[in-house]
Amino acid sequence: MKIWKYAALSLAITFGAGAEPSKNFVKVEVADVRSLPKDGSEQVTQALLGDEVQLLESKGDWFKVFVRPQYRTDKGYPGWLRKDCVVKQAAPVSEAQVVVSVPEALLREKPDPKAKVLQRAGLGSQLALAAPYQEGWLSLWVPGLNQPVFAPTRQFAAAPTVPVSDGRDIVETAAQLKGTPYLWGGMSWKGIDCSGFTYTAYRVHGVTLPRDADQQFLVGTPVELSELKPGDLLFFGDSDKEISHVGMYMWDGKFIHASGSLGGVTVTKVEHPKYSAIFQGARRMLGAEKTLP
Repeated sequence: MKIWKYAALSLAITFGAGAEPSKNFVKVEVADVRSLPKDGSEQVTQALLGDEVQLLESKGDWFKVFVRPQYRTDKGYPGWLRKDCVVKQAAPVSEAQVVVSVPEALLREKPDPKAKVLQRAGLGSQLALAAPYQEGWLSLWVPGLNQPVFAPTRQFAAAPTVPVSDGRDIVETAAQLKGTPYLWGGMSWKGIDCSGFTYTAYRVHGVTLPRDADQQFLVGTPVELSELKPGDLLFFGDSDKEISHVGMYMWDGKFIHASGSLGGVTVTKVEHPKYSAIFQGARRMLGAEKTLP
């Protein structure tokens, strides 16, 4: 992906100006979100470090929540999250946000590659800057810690205020996850599903898509196979009312996707018999009038 100009970010941070009202944030690298308040229930998605969650109900060791950044409803993605994954605290006043642009960033105690790792953050996690950058390093605010953490600048991108215009950048980000195992409801390099894969890659580049494939199919601009460009999404299912899979077009007649049957994130030819038989259409998200229902 393209290198961003991080020097300007320090100008957008306000220090010593108090804090925002307390909110609830995910304080672990990846938190499982389930359909019911028990560990054995279906995993519907995962929340990432720094994601805001709206608490709806408390039951035993679980909170019923909306994961705010993930669209399933206009309030977020509903499900149950373990209480020990959430912290209530105020975020620092900062207009500068950065997003993890590598599979996993190690967040250290000091700006030193040998310093203790205090937390980890996966691709797509969006965090606030805690202080002006030091050469080669960012100082970050992380929920659940009482001190800033540090990570190499090269592992982050500035959270875009304008979506990227070149789909190749999105493909390059997505391709970093090649070989990641398939996990239903997964959202990270540890395990990811098809729509979590496309959602995360676009999130890094400032485009918010619905979390699930069926709703991703409802947005964007329809395109023909002969008109595909890098970053376009391909949708599959038994019918256009039963979308069950999504992948991202690369180039040279190939797409990258998180496939359960193929074992994880892999590259496949668009004309592959299995997928061409259930192909339901393609959508272009870049430049589309809307990317959310």
